Amino acid sequence: MTVVTEPGSATDVLEPEVRERERIRIPGPGGGSTGLDGRNTGNGGGDGRGGGGRGDDGPPDSPPAAPSAMGANVLGMLVFIASEAVLFLTLIVTFAVVRAGYPEWPPSDQPRLPVMVSFFNTLVLLGSGAAMFGAWQSIRRGRILSSRRLLTSATLLGILFLVVQGVEWIRLIDFGLTVTQNIYGAVFYVMIGMHALHVFIAVIGLLYVSRRFGRGAYSREEHDGLTMGGMFWGFVVLVWPVLFVFVYLS
Repeated sequence: MTVVTEPGSATDVLEPEVRERERIRIPGPGGGSTGLDGRNTGNGGGDGRGGGGRGDDGPPDSPPAAPSAMGANVLGMLVFIASEAVLFLTLIVTFAVVRAGYPEWPPSDQPRLPVMVSFFNTLVLLGSGAAMFGAWQSIRRGRILSSRRLLTSATLLGILFLVVQGVEWIRLIDFGLTVTQNIYGAVFYVMIGMHALHVFIAVIGLLYVSRRFGRGAYSREEHDGLTMGGMFWGFVVLVWPVLFVFVYLS
């Protein structure tokens, strides 16, 4: 709008005020507002030079990525772990019932279990679980290389756990503790052997995850494979201290 005035009139003084009122606030390209002259005067998200983010991962030490919706694979792993938890609970209850029927446990003619060696092995497995948790935390923060190294450490410690347990079993068999010897040997090998089988399967899973890691299959946003492997590994790690207390210390 143009106001025609004669020089020196009162309208000439009011003209800037009229122009200011003429600046109509309409949405700008970045969520702000713009006047009739097309200039962006708002404070919205901007055109990429201001408040708008670029959506990148951020620096390696950035906060963890916001948790996404639980995928079908992760949910399936949770259901599987729940079923395995029922299995081990059944084994523990069976062990308690069998043990209650024997006044002397273990039998006097049977070799004693290597408590100190198994305690060391417990620390090994717990350390592996801590490394696995660190790998999951690292990838959520974008530290891909650190996550892969921690995953490798968790896998190697899991293999060490199996090796130590295998040596322990060989010595116990040499001492006469076998599955068919009596109920004591049967209960021991069924419970501990079932856990060792789960550890073996979990180690195979971690090796597979490590291989895919090396091919760049996982990122800060997409790492369901690592999550599922970590969930199952965490399960076998947490079950072991319970078995250690019931079988080795009771």
